[in-house]
Amino acid sequence: MPMRRRSESGFYHVMLRGNAKQIIFEDDDDRRRFLALLGSSTHGTSISIVAWCFMDNHVHLVLADPKDEVSAALHDLAMSYALYFNRKCQRTGHVFEGRYKSLPIDTDEYLLQVVRYVINNPVSAGISSLDDYPWSSFPEYCGQKGLTDVGIVLDMFESPEDFEQFCREGSQPYDRKLEHDSVPDAMALPVANHIAMQLGYRDVSQITSLSREKQSVFLSYLADSGLTHKQIARLTGISASTISRRIREAEASRSL
Repeated sequence: MPMRRRSESGFYHVMLRGNAKQIIFEDDDDRRRFLALLGSSTHGTSISIVAWCFMDNHVHLVLADPKDEVSAALHDLAMSYALYFNRKCQRTGHVFEGRYKSLPIDTDEYLLQVVRYVINNPVSAGISSLDDYPWSSFPEYCGQKGLTDVGIVLDMFESPEDFEQFCREGSQPYDRKLEHDSVPDAMALPVANHIAMQLGYRDVSQITSLSREKQSVFLSYLADSGLTHKQIARLTGISASTISRRIREAEASRSL
């Protein structure tokens, strides 16, 4: 069962980070509000929440999105939470760092590895054990009621206890590919094509026929998805130096 290339399976690993890595949750009330907004943003859609974890300055989500509705849902979620957080803290400006990142998950094995990685975030950070951390979907997999559709993953195991043991095995070398939100080379083209379809294009190859302004926006979205400039250059035929320049142009345009 596997997430967003558009992912053929419909499963995605989604990440939202605080602007300039700043804290986005000051207390548990903030986390409760974000969780409630996550529920309301996905309510009435085909989106299923497979796993989640809230850290102080970032959020990991694993979502099933069979009808390609996640972009609108996450836009609503980020905007609603930013309004709440800025009002509460009497501040202005961006709460989240650019656009959310979304990586497709196209195999059962990859789905399970990502779910384990997400759930183990507080353990990997040395903050808490799995059992003592309340702000992830792990308690729901252990029987607590919540937003997570635990059946999607648990159906892959003989018992819930087997899944718990799988999670307790901790981070594997495979997980390190995700630590900096980087995209493995083997997934670069699927991720780029997914971004292209989100922007209304057939695939990433259409970038060369776009105007300079549209090309800059396209390149900025590709970089936001976790692709490196080297990967983007290989996929588009545009030099890394030009990519850097066009992305700066897009960022400058956004700030106007």
